[in-house]
Amino acid sequence: MRTGKEYLESLRDGRKVYVGGELIEDVTTHPKTRGYAQAIAEYYDLHLDPEHQDITTFIDEDGKRQSMHWFLPRSKEDAVRRRKYAEFLFRHFKGGIFTRPPAGMNVVMFTQVDDQEPWAENSRFTGPRRDLTGNIQRQWEEVTSKDLAISPMFVDVQYDRGRDDALAETPMLSIIEENDEGIVVRGWKAIGTSIPFVNNLLVGNLWRPGQTPEQTIYAMVPVATPGVTVVARESRAQPDADPYDRPLATIGDELDGMVYFDDVLIPWPQVQHIGNPDHSKWYPQRQFDWVHLETQIRQCIHAELMVGLALLITQSLGTSSQPVVKAQLAELIRFRETCRAFMLAAEETGFETPGGLFKPNNIYIDFGRAHYLENQHDMVNKLIDFCGRGIVIQPTKRELDDPYIGPKLEQALRGAEITARDRIKIFRQISERFLTEWGTRHEMFEKFNGTPLYLINMLTLQRTEYQVDGPLTQLARDVLGFGDTAELGKRAQEAEKASHYASVRFQPDYARGQDVHEGYIGNQRKEGTGRP
Repeated sequence: MRTGKEYLESLRDGRKVYVGGELIEDVTTHPKTRGYAQAIAEYYDLHLDPEHQDITTFIDEDGKRQSMHWFLPRSKEDAVRRRKYAEFLFRHFKGGIFTRPPAGMNVVMFTQVDDQEPWAENSRFTGPRRDLTGNIQRQWEEVTSKDLAISPMFVDVQYDRGRDDALAETPMLSIIEENDEGIVVRGWKAIGTSIPFVNNLLVGNLWRPGQTPEQTIYAMVPVATPGVTVVARESRAQPDADPYDRPLATIGDELDGMVYFDDVLIPWPQVQHIGNPDHSKWYPQRQFDWVHLETQIRQCIHAELMVGLALLITQSLGTSSQPVVKAQLAELIRFRETCRAFMLAAEETGFETPGGLFKPNNIYIDFGRAHYLENQHDMVNKLIDFCGRGIVIQPTKRELDDPYIGPKLEQALRGAEITARDRIKIFRQISERFLTEWGTRHEMFEKFNGTPLYLINMLTLQRTEYQVDGPLTQLARDVLGFGDTAELGKRAQEAEKASHYASVRFQPDYARGQDVHEGYIGNQRKEGTGRP
């Protein structure tokens, strides 16, 4: 495990990073970037603190203590252990204000490490076949032994979605040459989170109709590789503000961005897979099941924080005993408990992957994320309604400290059994999270993180046995006295074959093994195995 100091030093590697149009020489010291860099340095040091080592670290097979962000769960108990670790981190960082610490990004490699063969076996080359066997394992050993920070970059540039052949015309990352050393690539990857602050980019694809073999690239690329340029959005950090007035923006901003590859050589040992859009269509989405699990945990913490803020603000305003407010508080509490129920159900009905990992049930993960996205706006609006005009009219710390007006403000704004300063703190936290530019970015990230709501729902139907002749219609068919449903099933299959997107009926066995399988509906699983 490395220290926070070692992490910061690893970022001083000559990387080329633009933030809001400005070329940043050192992301660890520039006002736009230093806050988040320091926060992740604190993250690394947190794992070295003996007080927390039981929850933040584990002993690997070689007897070496490692950070829990590399821990591969092999039982339900392991999955619970990882969840408690993630909960600890999100609570430590003020209720999950940083959405992608290393723990939430390193997991994108879990599916690859769990089942490595399909990546090399299904690669396609324009020249002589190259042996990529073992590359993923070697990369995994490198990032874990050096405790590196990685960030996935799978999303490609937006294009004309009205034409299947339009994707080939975009300047997205493509192979322009294969040679004895490796592949030479050129073009853009569209978005990644906290990419100015990681060591390696895990480049990949989330398949789209019209994707070409040249555009199908999976590889591990150091950020400081010559020809790699990070273009991050403008920072919303306010490092010079008073933390009382801007309790979150003063900490930093994790920064989303694009990356341009200008004829970059990626050596063969760094390549995981190339050239096969069909593999891209079926398998890489499974990598993000583990990322979405981390998302589900974080969203449970967000929901818990909303409830806590609501209880505190209504008590401080003296409105908590009003029947209407009580009913609304109950809705917030139900929202939190439902989010948590999906998470616990995912653990309870998990299954064993081909490589022996215990994977929480991806269906409950997706449904849990969908429930959060469907309801979060209503819950935030309730929280803001509880605040009334106090959410807008908030004296600054400078005004509260003023010898003339300060005492008068404190007298006017004190609450029920709470000082004016503490009550304003609650208002400030709610305002920062949900009404400022800093907070709006955070909410938008949750909305589009990994997959937006419509795609979460669509993927659920694509990856489980929810067909007209599948197990979920069995009871209805029995009640109706239906016999042979072959024609119904045939019609459904024809429709699915005509679709561009993946369907559970037609996915290869290696992809099926990463989804809930064997028809979990109505089945009881053997204790501790995740298998029927």
